[in-house]
This record gives sequence, structure tokens and C-alpha cells, in this order.
Amino acid sequence: MRAKTILATCAVLYFLSQVLFLVNIQFPRGYDFDEFHYVPSAKQFLQMKENQNWEHPPLGKEIMAASIALWGDRPIGWRFLSTVFGSLTLVAFYLWGLALFKSQRAALLVAGLTAVNSLLYVQARIGMLDTFMFCFTSWGLAAFTFSWNPENPAALNRRLLIFTGLMMGLATATKWSAVIPWILCLGLILLIRLLQYWKTSFGPRPSPDDWYHVSLWKGIRVRDFLLWLVALPLLVYFIPFIPLLYTEGSKKSFWDLFTMQKKMWEGQLRVVTAHPYMSTWPDWPLLKRPIWYAFDKEGEKDAFVRGVILLGNPLIMWSGVLAVLLCLRDWIAERRREAFLITAFYAALYLCWIIIPRKVSFYYYYYPAGMTLSLALAYVFHRAERTNSPKAVRNGGLLFLLACLALFIYFFPILAALRIQANTFQNWMWFRSWI
Repeated sequence: MRAKTILATCAVLYFLSQVLFLVNIQFPRGYDFDEFHYVPSAKQFLQMKENQNWEHPPLGKEIMAASIALWGDRPIGWRFLSTVFGSLTLVAFYLWGLALFKSQRAALLVAGLTAVNSLLYVQARIGMLDTFMFCFTSWGLAAFTFSWNPENPAALNRRLLIFTGLMMGLATATKWSAVIPWILCLGLILLIRLLQYWKTSFGPRPSPDDWYHVSLWKGIRVRDFLLWLVALPLLVYFIPFIPLLYTEGSKKSFWDLFTMQKKMWEGQLRVVTAHPYMSTWPDWPLLKRPIWYAFDKEGEKDAFVRGVILLGNPLIMWSGVLAVLLCLRDWIAERRREAFLITAFYAALYLCWIIIPRKVSFYYYYYPAGMTLSLALAYVFHRAERTNSPKAVRNGGLLFLLACLALFIYFFPILAALRIQANTFQNWMWFRSWI
């Protein structure tokens, strides 16, 4: 595919999503869910004062500080760069689809499903760390997937892996949960190297369409992997901490960069007060307990409300899990590269929450894993195109996308904080647990 076509598609996707995310961005007028924690922290960075939100790395709050410096201490200032990073996330998913399927049609389907997934829309319009973290993560995983091609020259893979390491460092400097995809990349490289050694020495050579190949990452040495995917991300991770050494009245030294890590770890393990919208990892794929980020009353006698609910598009959420199971089946039965990578990405981003030591968890933890469901669903329709399926089946992707768009529009009033009558919000509450 021509580079000009890809760049033009990226530009169009970015522009359209940026416009969509900015519409009605001034609502809620007050803090939206965890903005209560992060906006004051961002303003402390602007004032070079001691930062009170020490439980998380600083990069996301520094980005929000830049947004406030540009647009002022008001809703658009708190959220503007979130809309930018949300739009960049959509572009990353388009490129990720290209890397997986090597098909413009499939990549556009990935982008379309991502755009109407609701998760991206809501997260792109709130000042939260997860928006920035997953943007960096999605770009890094897209680059890593592009490198998963035995036909790539070593020079291209070198640039792709350096970019992957840079993105993983930035993602982890935003929120520690980005360590999971970083470890995943390193683990997959180790797995492939072991399989390549075993196949070269003892087994039959895999086919070119197999999920790994003896020529994958040819010319890349172990020390190169360590430099680009270990040393570089660590260096990038620590750079955003440097401003914390120069806060007002601070007497910190270089070694305090490391004591900060211990303090953050202790903060992650502390007991957190129970929350009415808390949920656990088995609930998330079922949409059992979404989160009302905001619910503000307006008008005489509170006759109207504006609400923002983090709720993944039900059609994508539920059918996407079935699509992941199909990917798992195809990886085992057909050894397909795309099926393996999608299964690995989803499983790592979702199942990691079984072992991550959090006292209280929320549906937004599912945001990264839930976003990858668009890759799994695109795989289903791309798979149909590769077979001798009827035309109606091959064109099912467009019909499915239109159905998802219809649901996105249906839920839009309670995603975008539109003004609705107070007694009508329950019209969108399919289950009592959503209230």
C-alpha cells in the first residue's frame, strides 16, 4: 500500500475524531470522576510545588499541566490534550490493523469499531492517566506488531523496536499498568527465540504464514533487544521524574528518583476505601458494573441531568469476547500469526488483573483490553474474506460496523453529558447494576 494513502487515512481519522471529541467538551463543568485527583496535581506541576498525587508516575499529570497552561484552568484545559491523545489512539489502532492484517479494508474496520466502542470516546474526554498511558501503549504495540514480519530488513526492525521501547517507557512513566504490555513484548521475543532455536535444531521449519518463523527479527542480536526494550524504556521512564527534584523548597537528590519508586509501590498496596462503582475482573467482559463518571443535576427542581457513563459498546463487548475465542481456536488449529497476537494482547491486558495487587478495582481497568476487541472482531471478518464465504458474509463487517454505530448513537446522550430530563436516564439502563 502506498505511504501517501496511509498518511492521508491517518490524517482524516485524526481530524474527524478530534472534532468529535471536542464537541460539548465543556461538560461536565466540574471535575469528571478522577479529575478530582489529577487536575490539582497537574496544577501543582505548573506551580512547581510538591506533588500530592504520588501514587502514580508523573508524565500523565505533566501532560495535563501542559494542557492547562494552553487553555487555562477550566474544563477544556483539563481535557484538551486527552482529546489529542484519544485521537492519536484511534490512528494507532488503524496502523495496528495494518500491521496485523496487511489490508486497508481490515484496518479501516478496526478503526471504525474502535471509534464507536464508547470506551475511547469517554476516555478521550476526561483528564485521566489511562488515556495517555494507553495511547503510548497502542503505538508501541502497533510498532511491535509491524516488526513481527520475517520479510522485514533488519534496519526496519531496528527502528520499529526502538520506537516500541520509547513508547513503553513513556506509557510506564504515565501509569505502572503499562508494565504489562512491556513485559509481554519481552516475553514474546524470548519465546520466539527459544522456538526458533528448537525448530532450527530439531524440528521442521514453520511455514511463512505461521505465527513465528525462523527469519523473524533476523539480524537483531540479544544485546540489541536489551538496549532497545530494556535500557531505553528505563531511561525514558525516569526522565519525567526529574522536575520533581526541583519543586518549591525541595532538597532532593538524584537518588530520590529511586526512593520515589518505593513510595509509589507502597501507595499502590495501601487499602482504599470501598467505592459504589467498584467491580472485579470477571464482571468487566459481561458489562456487569460500568461507571458513572459524572451525574450532574440542572434546572428548576433538578428537572434535568447531564451524565457521563463509561460503558463499552455492548455489541462490541459481548461479541468481541467470542471473537477472541475464535482467535484462540485459530491459533491452536491453524497457527495463524494474527490470531496468536490478538489472543496474546487481549489475554495479557485483561488477565493481568487477576494477579495485580489492587484492593479496589473498577471497570475502567478493562479499557485497554476492551479496546483490543476491535482487532479480534476485524479478524473474524478478515478471516471470512480469505475463505470462499458468500458475499453477504464477506461484507458482514460493514453491516456489523453500522449496527455498532447505531448503538453508539443510541447511548450518545449519556456518553457526552447531553442535557436530558432527569427521569429519562433510566431508559438507557438495560440492567439494574448499570445504575
